[in-house]
Amino acid sequence: MQSLIYKVFTRKYSLSLQADALELLSTVIAQNELSTVDATKWLELLADTWTKREAGPLVEATPLKDLVAAVSAGTSSVSSRGADSASDVFTVISAFDVPPLWYDPSTKSFTHPFSKAEILSSAEAKASLFRQRYDLIKQRVLRNENFTPVMFSDNRFRTLSTIDSLQGREGERFLLLGMLAQLEEGKLFLEDRAGSIELDVTNVGKRAHGLFTESSFVLVDGCVEDGVFRVDEIGLPPPETRDVTRNAFPNVNLFGGSPSLRTEVQLREIEVATDNGMVILSDVWLDQPSTMRALRVLFDGFSHSAPPIAFIFIGDFSSRPFVAGSGDTTQYRDNMTALGQLISEFPDISRSSHFVFVPGANDPWGSGALPKPRIAEFFTKRLESRLSHVTFTTNPCRIKYCAHEIVVFREDLLKRIRRNCVLEPEEGTDVAKHLVRTIVDQGHLCPLPQRIRPVYWAYDHAMRVYPVPDVLVLADRFDAYSVNYEKCHCVNPGEFSSGEFSFFMYYPVSRTSQYSKIPKS
Repeated sequence: MQSLIYKVFTRKYSLSLQADALELLSTVIAQNELSTVDATKWLELLADTWTKREAGPLVEATPLKDLVAAVSAGTSSVSSRGADSASDVFTVISAFDVPPLWYDPSTKSFTHPFSKAEILSSAEAKASLFRQRYDLIKQRVLRNENFTPVMFSDNRFRTLSTIDSLQGREGERFLLLGMLAQLEEGKLFLEDRAGSIELDVTNVGKRAHGLFTESSFVLVDGCVEDGVFRVDEIGLPPPETRDVTRNAFPNVNLFGGSPSLRTEVQLREIEVATDNGMVILSDVWLDQPSTMRALRVLFDGFSHSAPPIAFIFIGDFSSRPFVAGSGDTTQYRDNMTALGQLISEFPDISRSSHFVFVPGANDPWGSGALPKPRIAEFFTKRLESRLSHVTFTTNPCRIKYCAHEIVVFREDLLKRIRRNCVLEPEEGTDVAKHLVRTIVDQGHLCPLPQRIRPVYWAYDHAMRVYPVPDVLVLADRFDAYSVNYEKCHCVNPGEFSSGEFSFFMYYPVSRTSQYSKIPKS
């Protein structure tokens, strides 16, 4: 059996086994009289779980013994308990709990830049914020097939140049990667780690799809004339699918949350067994009687079938901005309490479904910077007491459901980005597709200058869209849409209360969504 153990741990998962660890695995397999097929499945589960726990490439006997016990308990509990009762099946991850991992180009690995991430962070965090975005995008670009040289091939590949290498080389063509900035009034510049140069975009002949704003990273092709870079082509950095990212960094948990003890095959089986969909609603104004009536119709409709996996409620939860120290405090709490009472009238839903609440700009509290903290417990305690599975979380937040990774963000992104575009998108194109491509290609939920939309410096990593998630919810007051891009399903449920009481149903197994709306009575 030792050859089988080496085949799974070393060849497939690139793990090194110490002698006593190898002996432990051989003993367990022999004592349980496992066949070759069963032993292979068990070893793959062990190796996969070890990798997810980021325990390192060297497998020692003591931690392996604990893992063997944990995996045995975890796998037996799947059959003895309900599939969706396990805590690792549905997990909500606060933005403040996302692992603070930053990419280090010198070691080509992720490191912890700060001893502790804080809202009131040091100046070092601010100075490193855009450098980190640049480093992360650059390593992704250099891994793209168009920038990777292939041995024994005549195919040409592109090479990136830095701004400091342009001096004294006017007339030559260069491809640059950098951040758009306005360092002088009315002039557009490109910045990278080496310096900056003024751009002339008046004669751009070819422009890729996407929205170009200050602080966004772009690829520009052109030449230098009189100290100005004349741009012929401009585009966003090429995207990268989550499979490529995971292969590049197999032992790094960038998404957050505790790793599941189950294999992906087991998680897929749970998905198939409980594919009741997720309900996604945005701008649910609880202070409007019409909203409460529509929600009653919604819950009543689902009460006659299997309860959905989850209801994802996204703010704003009030039709007007919350004003602290006014009568809004009592009214807001009472509105939340009324919602809890309404849901509790449908026992199957209140006991089985998960409820996630993501705040909007008009919800308490927050300083206006991102990520926005959860709604204070003072307002939600009564509602939480009535539901079995409820989480009030941050904006943005992340959700793990079985093998699915979901990112939820509430922001009027399209309006903000369009208002701050330095290059107008092509006429006649779908602006929603432009937005989705911009967010995914930038690898960031809010690629805008700090003065336009501030982000807590030490928590910029929580705004990443890297690796690309399975589902990206961009809740916006723009018209509802669903777009597939780079194996990511992106949806905007639109406004529930001010429109036609519209929402989206997302089905994890088929990875599709369905636009729905409640008829007005």
